[in-house]
Amino acid sequence: MRLGLHNSVLSVALAAFASGVQANELPLKQWHLGLNIGYGMMTNPLYGGGDMPLFLVPDVAYYTDTWYLDNNQLGYSFVNQDEHVLSLITEVNPETRFFVDWHPSSVFALQQMGNNSILNADGPVRVRVDDLDKRHWALDGGFEYHYFSPIGQFQVKALADISDVYRGWRAQASWRWGYRFEHWLVEPTLGINYSNNEQNDYFYGLSREETGGYADILVGSSIQPYAKIDLSYIVDERNALRMHLGYIDYHTQAKASPLFKESSSLTLFIGVKHLF
Repeated sequence: MRLGLHNSVLSVALAAFASGVQANELPLKQWHLGLNIGYGMMTNPLYGGGDMPLFLVPDVAYYTDTWYLDNNQLGYSFVNQDEHVLSLITEVNPETRFFVDWHPSSVFALQQMGNNSILNADGPVRVRVDDLDKRHWALDGGFEYHYFSPIGQFQVKALADISDVYRGWRAQASWRWGYRFEHWLVEPTLGINYSNNEQNDYFYGLSREETGGYADILVGSSIQPYAKIDLSYIVDERNALRMHLGYIDYHTQAKASPLFKESSSLTLFIGVKHLF
C-alpha cells in the first residue's frame, strides 16, 4: 500500500527503513507499533475543561491489501491504486475529547461539581463542562478518499453517527505534503472540518435544563479550518526527534455557545518517537 493512509511521513520512513521496503511504502501484514515520548499539551477551549498533557502518545497500525487499523480508524479499501484509494471507514468521533477528564484516576468520566454558570437576563453567558449532562462517546462510519499526487496527498471523508448518539454527520478535506532532506523530515497539513447542526447542537449546544430554565441554545452547522506541521530528525531506523504543532479554529461554535472560553485549540508536542 502506498504510504499508510494516516501514518505520518516519519512513521512510514522509519518502518520502511527498518523493513527494507521502498521509502514511500508501508510494509503490509505486520504490526507497526510506535511510542512518542516527550512533553506536550492540547489546550481545551471550553470553560471548566482542563488542558490535556501529552507525555506518552502511542501509534498503532496494521495494513493489508484491503483492510487496515490505524490508531483510531478501522477501514476497508475497495479501491486501492497508486493514485486513488477509496475506503469504507469507522472511527470514534473526536469532539468528546473536550468533555473527558483525562486525570489517571478518572479517565473517560466527567467530573460532577456544583453549578458555576454565569447568567444574564437572556440566559447563560458562561457554562462549565462539569455542569452539563454527560456527552457520550459516538462511533461514526462513512467513506474516505485519498489522492496521491506529486504535490502531496489529498483526502476527503464524510461520516455519520452510527451509534445513535448525536444523529448527525461531519466531513473533512485536507492536503498533506511530506519532504525529506537527508535525515530531516517536514510535513505540513492544511484542512477544513465541517460539522452539521446535529453534531454541534449535541456537543456544544445546551438543553433547557442545562441553561437553568432558559430556552435551548442551538449552535447550528459550522466549519473549522485547521493546520498542522511536523518537524523530525531521524536518528536511526528506530528513533527520531520530533516536534508537532497543531491549530484548529472553533470561531463559529464559540460565537454561538457559552461553553467556549477560547475560539481555538492548540496542540504542541516535543520529544522522541521510537518504533518497536
